[in-house]
Amino acid sequence: MNWDDYIKKHTKKIDEALDSLLPGELTAPATIHKAMRYSVFNGGKRLRPLIAIASSEYMDVDVDRTVYSMGAMIEMVHAYSLVHDDLPSMDNDDFRRGKPTVHRLFSEAIAILAGDALLTMAFEVMGMLGSYKTNGDIGALLTGFASAIGSRGLVGGQVMDLERRNAKPTPEDILFIHKNKTAALMMFAAIAPALFFKKRTYLPDMRSYGESLGMAFQIGDDIVDHHKGEGEPSAVDVFGMDGAKKLFHEYMDKAEGAIRYEKKGVSLIAVCDWVKQEFRV
Repeated sequence: MNWDDYIKKHTKKIDEALDSLLPGELTAPATIHKAMRYSVFNGGKRLRPLIAIASSEYMDVDVDRTVYSMGAMIEMVHAYSLVHDDLPSMDNDDFRRGKPTVHRLFSEAIAILAGDALLTMAFEVMGMLGSYKTNGDIGALLTGFASAIGSRGLVGGQVMDLERRNAKPTPEDILFIHKNKTAALMMFAAIAPALFFKKRTYLPDMRSYGESLGMAFQIGDDIVDHHKGEGEPSAVDVFGMDGAKKLFHEYMDKAEGAIRYEKKGVSLIAVCDWVKQEFRV
């Protein structure tokens, strides 16, 4: 199977999982459920669920309903973070992927609540995983998930991002923001199968893979935004264009270097190639 077919196959499965797990648009109160589904089915690439799928394959874990639900759980949190990131009190964006942001299409209050509901539902889905695989380690998965998306992870990165907007950020600031706001959830996607399916020996490498890939992804995004004349203070501002490109490749090399078993890691390597192609740095 080529990479395009791989993406198409697994994206379809992830979307089916999301569709079945999210309440229908007509479920009362309909407005919140329409907003939740709008944010989730708004053209995302499903990169984070694909990382979890590729990581599962690397560990010889069958990619079934449990893994797809795990991917859906991660995507719900990613969607929630974007909904809140777009709010007037945060980035104040009118469009996301060429479409009106949730607070513009619905209202600011509904956008806040839609994000809250998606975050909460992710934990509900996590609870379901225990019924799919009764010997799975829900405790380890829960701890890892909460750590990745809380004040020492995604939320903490957003806080630092907000606090540094009116002051010149240092290289340390930018790396902290990227590590937490972006890379923490990608890192969790890479280690989630190891946590739940008790594949502990894979944890250090998958942690390095996911975090390095996340750092490279955000630096690549900084470079693209800089070329467009967009964006907040970024890696390009503090490291320069050449320095940012150098960092991008260093992190990509580190991600690829974490894959010790190349035959089993074909999909993980393909994800790296996909990110390189996405940004063409």
